[in-house]
Amino acid sequence: MSPLLNSSILFLTLLSLTDCSGGRHLMPPANSIHGDTLAIDQPLERESSLLKEAFNKTFDHGLRKALDAPRLVRHATGQPYEALNVDNFDEVPNSTWFTNRNGTTAMSLAEIQRGPNLTYGPDTTSVWTVVSAKMAGVTPGFTIEDARGQRYIVKFDPPDFSELPSGAEVVSARLMYAAGYNTPENYIAYLDPKRLRIGSEAMVTVETYDKRPAKEQRPMDRSDLAAILATGNPKGLPLIRVAASKFLDGIPIGPWPYAGVRKDDPNDVYPHPHRRELRGLYVVAAWLNHADMKEENTLDVYETEGKYVRHYLIDFGASLGSNSRSPSVPRRGQANGYDFKQSMVRLVTLGLYSYPWERASQEVLFPSVGYLNNDLFNPQSWKPIYPALAFENITKRDAFWGAKIVTSFSDAQIEAAVAAGAYSNPDAAESLVAFLKERRDMTGRHWFSKVNTLDQFRLENGIELSAKDLAVARGYSDASRTSYDLSVQAPGGEMLRRWSSADPSVRLDGEWEAHGRVIVSMRPRRQDSSGQPVLIYLSRTKQAWHVDGIRRTD
Repeated sequence: MSPLLNSSILFLTLLSLTDCSGGRHLMPPANSIHGDTLAIDQPLERESSLLKEAFNKTFDHGLRKALDAPRLVRHATGQPYEALNVDNFDEVPNSTWFTNRNGTTAMSLAEIQRGPNLTYGPDTTSVWTVVSAKMAGVTPGFTIEDARGQRYIVKFDPPDFSELPSGAEVVSARLMYAAGYNTPENYIAYLDPKRLRIGSEAMVTVETYDKRPAKEQRPMDRSDLAAILATGNPKGLPLIRVAASKFLDGIPIGPWPYAGVRKDDPNDVYPHPHRRELRGLYVVAAWLNHADMKEENTLDVYETEGKYVRHYLIDFGASLGSNSRSPSVPRRGQANGYDFKQSMVRLVTLGLYSYPWERASQEVLFPSVGYLNNDLFNPQSWKPIYPALAFENITKRDAFWGAKIVTSFSDAQIEAAVAAGAYSNPDAAESLVAFLKERRDMTGRHWFSKVNTLDQFRLENGIELSAKDLAVARGYSDASRTSYDLSVQAPGGEMLRRWSSADPSVRLDGEWEAHGRVIVSMRPRRQDSSGQPVLIYLSRTKQAWHVDGIRRTD
């Protein structure tokens, strides 16, 4: 390609990103969100290979990103691709991916502690029938059916770290569900080995970690069950604490991809890297230190009643301070599994440079909750094990959306979620609560400092427009040191009023009714940050004013 052609492409790209009209913000947003619960034929089961995913995300993904000229130009000019599935109020409507919960309306402490659970877990008063088992992998375990006919995946804690992955599984699932994501029902249960029996058709699988064909699959016998119990209960305790994850209703059809869409699901129309709830998931996952965000920890389920696909996040045993079979380490969240940039630094410095996580303390105060240390946590530079394009496409608006959810959790709600982990040591539970509170506040202070934090716009009595400054309301900015620049503009661009106030509210003047529509601009002023104006679009009917939508210009 010639230099002239390259220059022409760059010029046209920049031109398309430039506001030449001078009035693109004078009209309200007009987003139309596609519904995703239309009845469809059952998609085929999608297979996923960890080896293939690791290669694609580590090498192919990085190369494609480096060669994506429009994306590079948009980032360089401060106009990255925005999320596609947001409504006129810059929010994510309910869908098969996400349901607005605590970020919109505060859940009760009982709701937080219950999470998605609809029962008390597997029936421990009767026999559990083992229907399948795996003898290898990160967490050996089995699938059981209880006396009620409900099936659960049962996983053991490692002998040296009792309560670690089971507690992380339950606590993170509660918080992720309250944040709005779909998660399975997860329970802490106590298994009585004497109440186990092997089903007549039970099969045992010796799995490979990367999901290649199983090394062995054969009928299960008592020696297989004894081997699994010996691994999960070497001390021969009469009751064994386990994590029990209930089978989801519907037909599992494999994991969902982080890139593109599911081609055999006509409802899946928004490319996943441009879904707000997946971009914003970065902020929530960083809060929970849920770095194990690989595809096999997701699941699509075809709901046979509605005949559509629902999208789940599963398996949280390697979150918080846990690395499944052992405590987490300082590197987790600081680097990808294979981090090309860090590898290059090591190469150039001949291995002499050491990263902060290599010098950090690895002290574990309570084995049941693992490694809990926020000294290195940066909400913007946190990294999952495998890169995800949705995370790397995150904009300030996406991050603000995620931070609104994270900071919506009160101290009491965090305590309620941790209580669901049933930790035997109260001090360990309290250390996990403190870890989550501190991480929540670090998230809020960081992302709220980068944007206009006015939100929750309301019309009182049809004439008083008010907003809530979340940075002030949630304790990250001082109200006494904050003022607001306000203005009202007619649809044609005429300035009707401009002023400053200590309160983010506007009383709509009766004289403005003649314009039919007005645009209100609100911008906080404070020493540490301001953000760009948020525009609120209002229209007038014979009876009252109505809010038609908002536009964030950050």
